[in-house]
Amino acid sequence: MKRSAWLVYPMVLLLVGVMAAIAGAMMNGPGMFVADYAENSNFFTMMDSMQMGKSPHGSVQIYYSTNLKNMLGMASFTAPEGSVSIKPFDNDGKSGVDGIAVMIKKPAGYDPQNGDWMYEMRTPAGDLMKKDGMPMSGKIPMCIGCHAEYSATDYLGGTKMR
Repeated sequence: MKRSAWLVYPMVLLLVGVMAAIAGAMMNGPGMFVADYAENSNFFTMMDSMQMGKSPHGSVQIYYSTNLKNMLGMASFTAPEGSVSIKPFDNDGKSGVDGIAVMIKKPAGYDPQNGDWMYEMRTPAGDLMKKDGMPMSGKIPMCIGCHAEYSATDYLGGTKMR
């Protein structure tokens, strides 16, 4: 190998490594609830307005982190770490949002039998709701029980709602 090739080869390897790291980071989502999700460029919705969803949420409009955009039409997929689903809901039928249900994909091992998702229930203002004085965040049994039937789409239940 020529001497110049010995100089170029490590640079090419470094560049490929940097590009792979950037691509990997782009596949991960924001990893947390973002209060301005409806206007934030890191999120999108496939729904024009609130639509009747499944109990217990009533009418919903679901926002997803943009790293999921090409996956949602697939029959099955696994969301990357940091993916986020934000679902404002109206369960009383009156005008306005009653709360926000959030799913955040955690690192492998967080809750492997349930897809490694963390659930949150938030107020319309975005604050964590509390039940019996405890924040509604983590491995919430009610959420896990409902989302278990959607294991093919990595526990995301509204991926076909438009």
